[in-house]
Amino acid sequence: MSVSKLRLCSFALVLSLLLSCVTGCGKDKKRNFVMRTFSTLGSETDAAPYSQIIAEYTKTHKNVVINDTSTSRSGSYKMELSLPSTYRGAGTPDVIYYSAVSDMSELADFFMTVDDIRKDYPKFASNVSEAALNSAAASNGGRYCIPVRGEWRGIVINAAMFRRSSLRIPEKWDDIVRAALHFEKNKKISLFANSLDDSGPLVEYMVRGLGGTESLYSAMKGTPDKHWNTVLEAIRVLDELNAFPNMSKGSFDGLVSPSDLKHTSAGNPPSPVDLFNSEKAAILLMDNSMCGQIDVDIDTSYIVLPEVGSTTPLPEITTASNSYPTHELSGPVYPPMTANTLPSETTTSATARRSPDPTQPGNLRVPGNSKVSDSDSPAGATENGLYVDFTEGFYITKKAYYDKTKRDDVIEFVEFFLKEDNVTKLCNNYQAPSLSKISKESRDSLTNKSNIYNGVIRSVETARSFIVSTQTQENSFFWEHCSMAVACMSKGILTKNEALGMIADTQMTIKDIYNKR
Repeated sequence: MSVSKLRLCSFALVLSLLLSCVTGCGKDKKRNFVMRTFSTLGSETDAAPYSQIIAEYTKTHKNVVINDTSTSRSGSYKMELSLPSTYRGAGTPDVIYYSAVSDMSELADFFMTVDDIRKDYPKFASNVSEAALNSAAASNGGRYCIPVRGEWRGIVINAAMFRRSSLRIPEKWDDIVRAALHFEKNKKISLFANSLDDSGPLVEYMVRGLGGTESLYSAMKGTPDKHWNTVLEAIRVLDELNAFPNMSKGSFDGLVSPSDLKHTSAGNPPSPVDLFNSEKAAILLMDNSMCGQIDVDIDTSYIVLPEVGSTTPLPEITTASNSYPTHELSGPVYPPMTANTLPSETTTSATARRSPDPTQPGNLRVPGNSKVSDSDSPAGATENGLYVDFTEGFYITKKAYYDKTKRDDVIEFVEFFLKEDNVTKLCNNYQAPSLSKISKESRDSLTNKSNIYNGVIRSVETARSFIVSTQTQENSFFWEHCSMAVACMSKGILTKNEALGMIADTQMTIKDIYNKR
């Protein structure tokens, strides 16, 4: 073999070794591996888009096999109980899609915070609202959860009903009382679509409006403060004006005789949404699960419930662009206010007012905002008037993050779910998306012509912080018990003091109170 041929072969051999080294290094960097994921899904409607997104991810990440362990939301507590032992075992997951409500601070040794991840990946989750990230933070301040979607609730009015009756969109408590009187006297319509045995949301809005979260939790701790007394009296007055629809007798069976209750219906009364859609009620206390049921042709706006006894007007967020007549109010301000001392319905002056641009809703001041705790409302922040609770999101484990052979893929996996079209798929029941900006195309696909939902999305985009409802699964029994006490007080079965005692002691029943008399 000639020298030139020998040199050529040697060069080819070296080149081959170099190529194999480069290829080998590439394989080490993007090696094939199984990504372990845990997820909590509420129903098939949630599971289907989640599985679809995973399938789409694996199409572009051939080196990753997703091994997902999923449980229903109702069974999520089992996974939570096993988390500490899970993260110490060999089967530690890389990523979990889990409740943002649970406090993960006790597992801080196992999870990465968003802020630590951003030291290596500055643009990680950059399209997620900072307000949403903050609202899902653990009690130790760590932002472990990357929220995807949230549940929300608010107060919706049929603005056309107010306009036709020359009533002002409620800005003061007088407006609420006046509207209740007008609708019942002239049209036999209840102001609220929600009955008293479903009064939990109304009580929460009213108590929080007066005393903030401190007042709400005072009752949960067994010592309702003075604001609860004011709210119960205000509800009693509204009920005297027939501001609420008939209740079902069923929930009172076994406690007292149903015949003792006024304004009850045999069987199942119409749902709040049905009453609202049929214009038999003007105000609906709603959450996202009701949004798709509201008639899109109704001229709807959502508002902050005025503070009981307030005299300072509060702006409303509206999704309509109509003009509403307004007028000056006369008469005393509640409390005290009875059917004999209601403000006159006479209009003393009227001016036209145009509702805000529906595409730019701005922020609402919360009644009693100065009394809201710092954890819910940072100093100087304004609220958007919605109760938004980002309930689900992703967590990345330290074990996966510090494994450099899989770190990039784990980050890309979460980022893939945070793409606008994928968040849109997961918000399949009118949930609030956690993104700080959503395109017109995605908004149109989400809203389905719902003015209310469009206003929700706009408000979430501009929010600096969120009001979080105390009506969680953990507190559900308290609020059911509270609704029962409020209804029985308003119907004369309990005195106000007895109702407050029943609210303070969730073990107390109406029979117990009767036996002590």
